[in-house]
Amino acid sequence: MRRIGLCLLAATFVGLFLGGCVQLPSPRPSNTNYYLLEGELADDTTVETSGLRLGLRKPRLPEYLDAPTIVTRRGTNQIRFAEFHRWGEELGPALNRALALNLEGQSGIQSAEVVPWPRGSTFDYVIQLHVLRFEGVGPAPPGPDADDDAPVPTGHSQMTVGWTILGPEGDTVRTRGLTRHREEGWPVNDFGNLVAKLDTSLVVLAEDLSRRLRTLSATE
Repeated sequence: MRRIGLCLLAATFVGLFLGGCVQLPSPRPSNTNYYLLEGELADDTTVETSGLRLGLRKPRLPEYLDAPTIVTRRGTNQIRFAEFHRWGEELGPALNRALALNLEGQSGIQSAEVVPWPRGSTFDYVIQLHVLRFEGVGPAPPGPDADDDAPVPTGHSQMTVGWTILGPEGDTVRTRGLTRHREEGWPVNDFGNLVAKLDTSLVVLAEDLSRRLRTLSATE
């Protein structure tokens, strides 16, 4: 009898499971937004068929920026990580990719390759970035209890990048520099706008590098 009772109990459990009484939880929608740096694609009519060939090393980032969340700064010493606003890829490779596109749109530059470089690649110069700031700066947005028509405060984006231009083998320093750029008018709750402003800063960085490279190559 005991064996029969156990069999009935097992059969009942299986019947309940197959009958749909045991349900797995359905996936919940995510409130997280993801963003990409784009860079500027060169127009087909302006692509250089000759010019400098550049290799971009992996950028060096401070630990607080080497994170999936977008960083904002409030004041001198306070930073915040935007939990629901994240980079769609690692920030270091994203910076390199966008900068390479921007550099290839500059006059006198034939190509800009990011690591890992294709086998057999040779370069005229190798570039190492030292990222110091790449974030939004501004006050806190209105809280959940604020009026619907409460004005959204504005801040600005900021980028500070040191860079080193090395020789073809990447072992001899040819020149160094620092590029600072900020874009005003960032609504502090609009992270798409912030990423677009940081994209603009990378164009400025490419222009700075291009000018220095032209001067450098003209004197060598």
